[in-house]
Amino acid sequence: MIDENKIFSNLEYIEAMNQHGASPNLDEYWNEIVNMLSEDLKKTKEFFNKCTEHQIWYMAGYFEDISYNFKSDEFIKILEELEKKYPNIDIKQDIQWAKDAIEE
Repeated sequence: MIDENKIFSNLEYIEAMNQHGASPNLDEYWNEIVNMLSEDLKKTKEFFNKCTEHQIWYMAGYFEDISYNFKSDEFIKILEELEKKYPNIDIKQDIQWAKDAIEE
């Protein structure tokens, strides 16, 4: 199950820590987000479609890990749709890494 509030809360915490120059171990927050977004492809797509442009940009670093878990071309299509939906953010490299993760 995707707990949207938990994901958004984790993202806000990670972003706040990064903005203030803190470098705490954020693996717990990262893994929680990746695990939730790796459970159900349809629900992940629905979640991404609810996100703002900034949230998608900020989560782009998670694409590779999620893609590795799904190992699905459908997930790549979802990312490519997001890239078209939000042309002002550069997530091309993140999508390439997600593609590469399928091949690992």
